[in-house]
Amino acid sequence: MSDKVKMSKLERQLKLYEVLLPYAIAQFSEICQVYPYNKRLLQRDLADLKAAGLVAVKYSRKGKGYVKTGIPDFEEDVPPKRKMYLKKLDRLGRLLSELVNEDQEEGDPQGCVTAKVCYDTLFPGLSERTRQRDFAILRKLGHQIFYDHVDHCFSYNEDDFRLGWVDAPKKIDDAYLDGVW
Repeated sequence: MSDKVKMSKLERQLKLYEVLLPYAIAQFSEICQVYPYNKRLLQRDLADLKAAGLVAVKYSRKGKGYVKTGIPDFEEDVPPKRKMYLKKLDRLGRLLSELVNEDQEEGDPQGCVTAKVCYDTLFPGLSERTRQRDFAILRKLGHQIFYDHVDHCFSYNEDDFRLGWVDAPKKIDDAYLDGVW
């Protein structure tokens, strides 16, 4: 990967979250395919993901990668500026893993769950401008969220949001690492 990758801290951390989410064990080489990390920067980003309440990991020598230990609580006891950043990171991370979009029934444009309706359900009380900014960040990360002029609703490409949580096993043994568990 080129060293000229230009990503904001938020984008980099969301990409890292996308890598961690579908794997029980994420290896450093897989993580480096997204962004050319060094171990120190990776540790800082993992600490922010944990503080935001998205994912906690620990390094496993036997597993040769980062093993998910669960979903931590949001870290409330931080300075106000950092808390705002962590809330934004949490909100965007939750969008990546919880956004749903149901097909609308013909003739019933109000009865469908769209990306906008899902956003409003997940984050009640946030402004329309905040939603637009969040959708813009997700588009910048390569996800297709768009306004469908035919159905008159916000939609997204469901293939982009195939992220799902995969739990790490309680015990990492050779059988698990060899894929015969």
